[in-house]
Amino acid sequence: MREFDGLAVNSGKVLAPACLYSSNLHKAIDEYDITGGQIESELLRFDKALIDSSRELETISLRVADKVGNVESEIFMAQKHIMNDDSIVRQIREGIRGKKKNAEAVIFQVYREFEERFKAMDNVYLRERGADIREIRRRLLDNLKQEKRGFACEGQSHCQRGANRIIVAEEFTADMMAHMNFERVRGFATEHGGVSSHAAIIARALGIPAVSGLHGITQTVKCSDIVLVDGDSGRVYHMPSEETIKKVITVVDVQARAKCMIASPPGTEVLANASIFEDAHQARLLKADGIGLFRTEIMFIREDRLLTEDEQFERYKNIVGEMGNRPVTFRLLDVGGDKPLPFLRIQKESNPYLGWRGARFLLGNPDIFHIQVRALARVALLGKIKILFPMVVDERQQKELVDGVRGFVQAVPGAAENLQLGAMFEVPSACMQAQLIFKHVDFGSIGSNDLIQYLFAVDRNNEQVSADYNPEHPILWKLLADLVAASSEAGKPLSICGEMAGREGFAKRLLDIGIKSLSVSPRLIPQVRTEMMEYYDDGASVGKPEHRTEARA
Repeated sequence: MREFDGLAVNSGKVLAPACLYSSNLHKAIDEYDITGGQIESELLRFDKALIDSSRELETISLRVADKVGNVESEIFMAQKHIMNDDSIVRQIREGIRGKKKNAEAVIFQVYREFEERFKAMDNVYLRERGADIREIRRRLLDNLKQEKRGFACEGQSHCQRGANRIIVAEEFTADMMAHMNFERVRGFATEHGGVSSHAAIIARALGIPAVSGLHGITQTVKCSDIVLVDGDSGRVYHMPSEETIKKVITVVDVQARAKCMIASPPGTEVLANASIFEDAHQARLLKADGIGLFRTEIMFIREDRLLTEDEQFERYKNIVGEMGNRPVTFRLLDVGGDKPLPFLRIQKESNPYLGWRGARFLLGNPDIFHIQVRALARVALLGKIKILFPMVVDERQQKELVDGVRGFVQAVPGAAENLQLGAMFEVPSACMQAQLIFKHVDFGSIGSNDLIQYLFAVDRNNEQVSADYNPEHPILWKLLADLVAASSEAGKPLSICGEMAGREGFAKRLLDIGIKSLSVSPRLIPQVRTEMMEYYDDGASVGKPEHRTEARA
């Protein structure tokens, strides 16, 4: 057995045979001079490769839209747009003419320069977009040389094309989407890619356990080798022992896990995290108790522009309408850190995670802040909603935010009755002032992802230090217990919406310290409800619910 430590990009645990995906990395390519008569021929070769590559990306995008979702499909259309960018195409064509070099050599050089620029960026999200550049270069070179990538066992009788297998690869690429039966893929294990990588985005959309940053795994694993992926800890085991399997994958009552909980235990609520309308639709189908976190910034990122008040109102209205009489918590625009909005032309920061983001950004951009609040105040006339302030640092900042909202809400008669204001606890300084902050808001929400990052001064996207991103650390749980005490004293409800709320076994631990409102990815709602019911069935001291509602899966 060999153990690999990497970066957890999507939770869950899975044991299955591996499918090794081989990528032609084109680390070295042929370079040769061409004569005047060959220039036009090389240009035609490049044009054909560009057309073929564009068609492939369109096909992949349509397939992903049908099987995964529209948001995820945009990844591949974005690659197509980059590849066909006028300035890049012109640079390649001029390089072939001016340098009198073959198309492969010029393409390799032009895209390598762009990749190096992305690698040098401070922002993690933009840095990871370097993978798009590498993928575009590979696709063009593959089509020029008429070479194809695929599974290492492609063409052999035992090849499953990823079905009921764990995909092991250097990194997730668009080409993999065309080759694999991703509707039945069990997990991902890649050498490269962070939480904003394509592997992470697709894995989360499909609900697949995934780990990246596994250096050397493609040199160790062979097709059909047994692999155990632990998407909670970020570990992957090659040819694990029976002892390791039993230790990592807890043996549970099969009958209990065969039940799909369709109602939360009394006194608790399981809410959904959402970013788009489709998430809200899935949450409604799973009978979520509401939406505990709607990430409004995703709308702006998808449109690549600021939205008007009316445009925002229409989108928020649709979400509230989809959820019926169940409450929706809209987090105000949370940009900065790993969520940049390039069209805002924010000044470059040496450390964006500690810079102008969250509440600071909102207070520094009153026009953007007030337009969003006005849109939400109008929506409050249609149903119960909550407004959540992101990355609050201290009481002074929280009071300033609340004061900035009150006037606009009062200007819409009837809105105040359906609207609550809440603080997001994701910075240690805010947690230490929780009692004071609760005086200004109606509820609190714990953003565990950033809270862990700031509490332990660890960049969870950094493979070198990701081991210190530890949601089981006793100090974190003491801080959470202190927040529960502060909310109880203030008589204000407290929920948690970070990834740890959906990790296996954590629902019981959160209930044990008094957190009874959990907001998770829609797909995890049945699992979390089942864990909650098991907690009460085990005779938990907080009391047992009188009944439960269940249905066979």
